Amino acid sequence: MKVLISADAEGITGIFKKSQVTPGRPDYGHFRKLMAHDVNAAIRGALAGGATEVVVNDSHNNDDNLLIEDLDPRASLMSGTDKPLIMAEGLEKGVDALMLVGYHSRKGAKGVISHTYYYPIVMEAAVNGVPFGEAEFVAHVAGYYGIPTILITGDDCVTAYTSEQIPGIRTAVVKEVIGNGSAVLYHPDRTGAIIEEAAKEAVQSYQTIPPVKLEGPMTLTITFLAATMAAHACKVPGVSLAEGTDNQVVYHGNDYLELYRTFLDALWQAAAFNDQC
Repeated sequence: MKVLISADAEGITGIFKKSQVTPGRPDYGHFRKLMAHDVNAAIRGALAGGATEVVVNDSHNNDDNLLIEDLDPRASLMSGTDKPLIMAEGLEKGVDALMLVGYHSRKGAKGVISHTYYYPIVMEAAVNGVPFGEAEFVAHVAGYYGIPTILITGDDCVTAYTSEQIPGIRTAVVKEVIGNGSAVLYHPDRTGAIIEEAAKEAVQSYQTIPPVKLEGPMTLTITFLAATMAAHACKVPGVSLAEGTDNQVVYHGNDYLELYRTFLDALWQAAAFNDQC
């Protein structure tokens, strides 16, 4: 059984402010160790539960946060920022189950450092009118390939919301939200045990957790911080400005993977504009 771990940052043990997960800041080196701590706990649990292969996708910022020497040697690591599916990379290569480690709430929702992909760009992203965060976008890519999302680790808000969206998913709460930049933190010894046990249970019961799928006509809407960002996003084929708005774009399609790729391309184009104000 092959397990893919998509590892983000803001939901990692001990993290409560953005500077901790920003390369070049004093706390960043400490974060890298904490990220490896949580990922290794998930690897141990997955293997204990019956997984025969574990692949980790470093999915934060430039996707180069995890040091290979810090990773459990039984797992392999995908690093680098130019992966076509970004946080969902690896799902297209044949996987039995997906785990989301260190994930966080969407922009506007309660959670530690809540955002959607690009901190200063996206105000809201929705599919068929339902707001999507990173966990939802990636889980639906997994569902496109018939792969269940079986575990999410992070704060109490993102884990609670995701468990409502994906029946049967196992959760590991590593901190409690106070505000966007504050939290009640649990010691790594405690969270390591929580993650490991949840990952073990997730693998043992993965066949009972259905993939989350979207089929038929679907609509993507992205609300950007600035009108110029939306204008840049409209350079992507199929993306247009939503009627009556200056900063929201819309895309219609029938294929979720194509919708997800369009979403990533639109963000890439929008990011070309940096609002200095």
